[in-house]
Amino acid sequence: MAGPEMPGSAMELRSAGMPEGLTMHYSTPALLVIALLAILVVGRIIRSPEAPGRMAFGLAAVASVWWIAMVVLRLNSEELADKVLFSRLAWFGIIATPLFWSAGFLDHAGFSQITRRLPIALMLAFSGLAGLAALTDGYHHWIYTGIVNAERPSFSHGWLFYVLLGGMYLFMLLACLMSISQLKRASRLHRRQMVALLVATCVPWGCNAAFHLVGFRLFNDDPTPFAFSATVLAVLFAQHRGKLFIAPPIARDIIFSILPDPIVVLEPSGLVLEINPAAQMLTGFSAGTVGTKLPPSNPLMGFLAGEPEPETGKPLVHFDAMEKTFEVSIQPLEQWGRKGSVMIVLRDVTAREAAQKSLSDAGQALKLRLEENLRLQQQLEQQAFHDHLTGLFNRRHASSVIPPLLAKASEAAPVSLVIADLDYFKQVNDRYGHDVGDKVLASFARILSESLQGPEMAFRYGGEEFLVVLPATSRESALERCAQWRHELAIRTVAELEGVALSFSAGIAIAPEAGTALADCAKAADIALYRSKISGRNRDTVWGEHLEGMVREGPDQKGSADGKQRPLGPAGRKVALP
Repeated sequence: MAGPEMPGSAMELRSAGMPEGLTMHYSTPALLVIALLAILVVGRIIRSPEAPGRMAFGLAAVASVWWIAMVVLRLNSEELADKVLFSRLAWFGIIATPLFWSAGFLDHAGFSQITRRLPIALMLAFSGLAGLAALTDGYHHWIYTGIVNAERPSFSHGWLFYVLLGGMYLFMLLACLMSISQLKRASRLHRRQMVALLVATCVPWGCNAAFHLVGFRLFNDDPTPFAFSATVLAVLFAQHRGKLFIAPPIARDIIFSILPDPIVVLEPSGLVLEINPAAQMLTGFSAGTVGTKLPPSNPLMGFLAGEPEPETGKPLVHFDAMEKTFEVSIQPLEQWGRKGSVMIVLRDVTAREAAQKSLSDAGQALKLRLEENLRLQQQLEQQAFHDHLTGLFNRRHASSVIPPLLAKASEAAPVSLVIADLDYFKQVNDRYGHDVGDKVLASFARILSESLQGPEMAFRYGGEEFLVVLPATSRESALERCAQWRHELAIRTVAELEGVALSFSAGIAIAPEAGTALADCAKAADIALYRSKISGRNRDTVWGEHLEGMVREGPDQKGSADGKQRPLGPAGRKVALP
């Protein structure tokens, strides 16, 4: 912004006349009030905590007080030489005020580099050189070339005046545009602060432009110093209502830099727009990654393809070279004008995933152990209720499962209880060995188990004796089943007994005719079995019919009635005992 113009030479100072008896200029009280408000702003800034732009705004306020003070002295000086001197001295404030104000505005908007020591020193030096050029203008006429009006005074312009004016305008324009570009990113409170500072910048800037472009004047003078009233009022309002310097915006770049989680901003093509320092530690990333495209093999490229996120939890990405796992949060940037671009935030969950894997492994091990325990339990149960040789239920289990079946027996739905005993089994063991005898038992057990239907059950009742319970089975059906088993036993030979026919004798008890208790039915079936044995074996007898056809045994029949078994011949024929 431009200040009061200076005379072109010392001769012009001597020739220009000044009105006599001049008193305090009528605009002085307004300027003094503005200066006091500016001093108040400086005091408030000094007492406020450290905040972005605080130092630059303070320097701008001090420079504006200096500028206004020189304007007051100029307006209230009677001698033209004094007016020119104060006009020259004002040039330091004329240059420093917009410079420092714009720097503070930029710093508050997040461009903190502008208020570091070197830029501040350069702005002070530039303002000092501009003031020095103004003080020596009578020798070189770079700023003003002559007096146009001796009363104010006002002057014609030199080349340096336009350079300084254009430079200040350009710097302030850039500061406003760069700060406006940050409004969308700012929070509501900080957006209000930036709008107040923008108003405080534009009002004096607009007044100065109007003064030089269209000759607008206030109190018949440059309106720029008076426009500072709007500046200081806007700052005071922003301090009181907008918490300026009390709740300053924390620069987004600082937050971006200190976050421990890696942050990567990508375009749809995989072009890296931005990364924070934490992301530079990722495999395939460095400080020079910004502005380059990620290779297709990079694990982050998968999140640009619009892959659906898992139904539970956030997606995970693995960097194998780092041996790290990250949880991924994806933020589309469409509302910030970057359609298709995304910001990917990674959170290191390596420890969590390792703990979960350890817990999962422990759970899997526990599951396997429980399954093994269940298997062992089932095996023990199998051993407790099953015969280890034949796989059939044992006698202990029969005592628990058969009674309920017998209790339900009726004339309409009888239950048949069959006790089958292999004929001449002891001779098989004695002649061919117990291993062959075990094979015979297992073979007969398979015949029984393969024929079972529905609730029917087979048991190894002891030695070569088997018990079969057939619910809802009549006498005729039970005899048919025995005939079927006998046929199967005759044709299903054991290799070691090639040519030897096997057979069994059976006793059948029908409940409820024989009783509904296991002991009663088993005793009845055992009596019927005995009748089958003494009647020549390889036959079936039903209890209740076991006394039919009984005759007294003669001496020649004692061989089969005295309890002694006859050995088997090659074709199952009886042979004499040795």
